Amino acid sequence: MKKQTALVLGVVASFVIAGCGNNNKSEQTSQQSSAPMTAGELPPGHPPIGNKTSLPPGHPDISGMNGMGMPPHGMGMNGGMMPGMHPETMKKLTKPVELPEEVRKTWKVADVIVVDKTTGKVVKEAKVKAGDVIKIGNTEVKILYIVPDLKLMNNAYTSASNEPNNPAIIVRATENGKVTFEGPLYQKFPQIFTINNPKYDVKLKGISKG
Repeated sequence: MKKQTALVLGVVASFVIAGCGNNNKSEQTSQQSSAPMTAGELPPGHPPIGNKTSLPPGHPDISGMNGMGMPPHGMGMNGGMMPGMHPETMKKLTKPVELPEEVRKTWKVADVIVVDKTTGKVVKEAKVKAGDVIKIGNTEVKILYIVPDLKLMNNAYTSASNEPNNPAIIVRATENGKVTFEGPLYQKFPQIFTINNPKYDVKLKGISKG
């Protein structure tokens, strides 16, 4: 009789312990499901939930980046130039330029300055149009395009809008007939590219409708 009673009590105790274990697992599962997920924990392609796309503490501000969530072509996430995008390597446009006709008709004039890199003084200022050439000693800088909102989209340079959100000019610089630079000069990001001249810089002050 005592053995049967002990056996029954043992079985009951095992059910109670198992039940407690399940409760603990349920509580843990509940706590895990209620805990906030980070952006990295969301499945690939999952739409953002709440603040899951918020930047981690200390992340650089991205408010000045383009609509694709990236900095202007050639600039790194920290504001510096990306590896391999130093002005010395930018001697030929590797992407086509496809500007909307409305942009071409609207933005006609670029206000540019030539700066002596040794003294920092402005040695020349000019208002130029697409096709104009600025001569600086043996260097010639041809204005190819005037763009109000330059972006690299769909594998081509274009203007994301007809507003001066990211003004730039696309130029070709030659010295004694040899191309030294071909690419964009940004008004807001003059540190990205230069004409690759040892003495002079060409900088964009602004663009206008002419």
